[in-house]
Amino acid sequence: MAGAMVGTLGGLVRFAMGNIPSGGTILTATGPTTTAKTLDIGDELTIVSWNIHYGGGPTLEVGRGQSRADVVSHLDAVAAYIRSVDADIVALQEVDRGAIRSFDIDQLRWLQEATGMPFAVWTPTWDAGWVPHPGLNPKTQIGRVRSGQVVLSRFALSTDEHHRLPQPEQTIPLYNRFYLHRHLTSVTAKLGDSVDLRIVNAHLEAFDATNRKSHAETAAAVIGTDTARTVFLGDMNCTPPEAKMRAAFPDEPETDMSTDDTIGRLRRIAGMKEVVPAEVYAADESAWFTFPAHAPNRRLDYVFYGASLNLMRAEVPRFDSPPSDHLPVVTRFRLE
Repeated sequence: MAGAMVGTLGGLVRFAMGNIPSGGTILTATGPTTTAKTLDIGDELTIVSWNIHYGGGPTLEVGRGQSRADVVSHLDAVAAYIRSVDADIVALQEVDRGAIRSFDIDQLRWLQEATGMPFAVWTPTWDAGWVPHPGLNPKTQIGRVRSGQVVLSRFALSTDEHHRLPQPEQTIPLYNRFYLHRHLTSVTAKLGDSVDLRIVNAHLEAFDATNRKSHAETAAAVIGTDTARTVFLGDMNCTPPEAKMRAAFPDEPETDMSTDDTIGRLRRIAGMKEVVPAEVYAADESAWFTFPAHAPNRRLDYVFYGASLNLMRAEVPRFDSPPSDHLPVVTRFRLE
């Protein structure tokens, strides 16, 4: 009897623990909106990066702190803003496609339809039968989760690559079995007959500085030196070195990024520039804060670009009622 109970318990634990996500998928919508947009040299395009917090809204709650109506309202607001800026390519992080916390809404398909962006690439980063966090009450725990990152596009997509990033070595192995597997997504957008653009979407480590710096080094290796038509963007989970506040944040007093050079490492990627140079950021920090969205005090989200793109504008918009805990970074480029 005892042996049977142990076997059953072991089976439940194996079910709950996360799978290791691998690969990804390019998804094309069906219907009249599937015609690919094309551009010529000299044309402009708008690119957005946004961690949408799985439709959970602007709070920092973990688990199931929102209703289905809340999730739908937040997703609708995200889609409405993307439409309002006439975005051509959108890199999203924390997108659920089958999670109890977001009521099993396929957020990729939801946003694809709501924005009219027919092309998408999906990278799964978290696939767990049950995540027992936070607390002991199963009704408020994250529970079953399937989540990842997405690139939405008005241009046809091809040659997708999905690079799994290492989990923190300092955490215990059991913790990592339930933890997400962060990724880099690299995909090519066909802008015109002879014009391709590589998009690299990132969601780097949030809680372990050593691991985050390792992620930055991996990103640099993946991007390489052929960067003229490359955009690297996403939630880098780190402040820039010139930030006046790098520790003891009002919302996270225990967080300390004062010696973290993750962004410095990313700035050294050959041929890439930031849409917000260090001197521009230092002159008006608050204009570029992206987190937390309801009371922003630091910058965690970035866009880097190659030499064949001419930056026309960049901004971090503010919302009266933010639909995520991050604010988006909105950029417009001219093709050179």
